[in-house]
Amino acid sequence: MKNVVITDYSFNDLSIEEEMFHENKINLSSEKSPNKEALKVLTQNADYIITQFATLDNEIINNLNKAKIIVRYGVGYDNVDIKSARLKNIPVCNVPDYCIDEVADHTIAFILNSTRAIYKNHQKVFHGEWGLAVPLEEMKSLNDLKIGVIGFGRIGQAVVERLIPFKPKILINDPFFSNPVNKDGLSFVEINELFKNSDIITLHCPSTEKTKNIINDHSLSLMKKGVTIINIGRGDLIDMGSFINALKNKTINSAALDVFDTEPLTENHPIRSFDNVLFSSHVASASVKAAKKLRQSAAKLVIKCHNSEKLINIVN
Repeated sequence: MKNVVITDYSFNDLSIEEEMFHENKINLSSEKSPNKEALKVLTQNADYIITQFATLDNEIINNLNKAKIIVRYGVGYDNVDIKSARLKNIPVCNVPDYCIDEVADHTIAFILNSTRAIYKNHQKVFHGEWGLAVPLEEMKSLNDLKIGVIGFGRIGQAVVERLIPFKPKILINDPFFSNPVNKDGLSFVEINELFKNSDIITLHCPSTEKTKNIINDHSLSLMKKGVTIINIGRGDLIDMGSFINALKNKTINSAALDVFDTEPLTENHPIRSFDNVLFSSHVASASVKAAKKLRQSAAKLVIKCHNSEKLINIVN
């Protein structure tokens, strides 16, 4: 019997996967959060691998004897060394079409908090006070603002779709988007133009060699004083040292982050000290519906491989 290994998972159990693999006569082995040595042993003789957050680096992949596929629970796949996998002829697949609504909704919530100071106004009343919690000039209407969207894939498009009824000017940058059309308040622009003109910048691009640390000293120097930055993309899109300096010198007026360069965020991380930064713990994708779709989609990819069917969503 063939064996699928799930290297790690954040779900309560693996009942969905167990049922699907049992029906297809595939044996399932798993760990909740193994260390590297345990991960090497766990994956060494796996026929199929599903991974969530575990790092499958060159050492792990070169230790694989039988693997025919690696599936990532999620859209991003920067925890998998796709070059090493390609050299071993192991396809790496992701699940790019789950949680689109959830992440787009989370983005809009972050944006509205930045313009309406929802959390700070709540805190003021919660602590027995009354009145406006921030200076009047920090209470803004979206239709007076320019919002820069970096990345116009499925999630970026869903964010823009939700923004349009608020009638802001929307600046979009995505070098891979074909046939951009400027209409309905949307403008496709070069990245530096987006940095210079946006009041709010929201990141929805993958982590690549070109986008890693895209928010850095140089890009921040181009931005308007008092910009708001939203990151629900990947943690390493932001150079955290530059970001913290920009918060200190007020280049960034507010921010909202769901992802971080190192997770979980350490208890004494300096970013935690800023009360103008709203946080969530990499949960923008969360919903019962999204989790079920993610798990079923990942299992289906393994079953396709098991049945020698044509694979989809190969990223390497």
